[in-house]
Amino acid sequence: MSLTWNEFRSAHKGVAKSELSKLWKSYKAGEYNFPSKEESEATVEETIVEEPDSVEEVPVEEVSVEENATPIADLCQEYNRLIRKMVLLGIRLTPELKQAGEDRLSEIAKLTIPEGYSCTPTDSWKIWFGPSERTLLVNTTNLMGFEITRSWWKKYYQTTIYVDRETVNNYVYVDSEIQRMIRRKRFLPRSPVVGRECKLPIDYKDIQIRGGQGVN
Repeated sequence: MSLTWNEFRSAHKGVAKSELSKLWKSYKAGEYNFPSKEESEATVEETIVEEPDSVEEVPVEEVSVEENATPIADLCQEYNRLIRKMVLLGIRLTPELKQAGEDRLSEIAKLTIPEGYSCTPTDSWKIWFGPSERTLLVNTTNLMGFEITRSWWKKYYQTTIYVDRETVNNYVYVDSEIQRMIRRKRFLPRSPVVGRECKLPIDYKDIQIRGGQGVN
């Protein structure tokens, strides 16, 4: 039966952290056999313990929900890079490349968005502008945060009026808000999908419809 990291760690109490990590990698690769009781006792006597047993440190391999899954942070980085590249190339993108890019963006969005998140055109939003490009956009109705850039905001939602804006001199408060959302699994370090994950009104017509004024 395959052991979890915590079970493996409990079976090697007293082994130094650096040595334990090596043993774990060998075990996962099927190249490690458990030592006899006498060998284990000898190891405990000879090894200096580097950390208390109460500290839980899970190797990177155990973080992913499934084996070989791409971490969400990496997918979000790919998403942001692809967005920037497509904006930079603009009209130079062939229809085929544009479609391929949009398909990949849609795929990443589905892989990274927290389960249960949805939005409507009437959701409330708040944005924090800091001293750099880095910007925090939060759907305050559904308590979902996205890390965006000033450039992204300017391109898609600069003229929208249905958002609470705040400017800060540093990122202390912004970072505390991000950590709070991370603990609730309601934050993504990427921009939202326009029209799907963020439905703020973009143009004057949308703003009129949102305000219930109708369009003449």
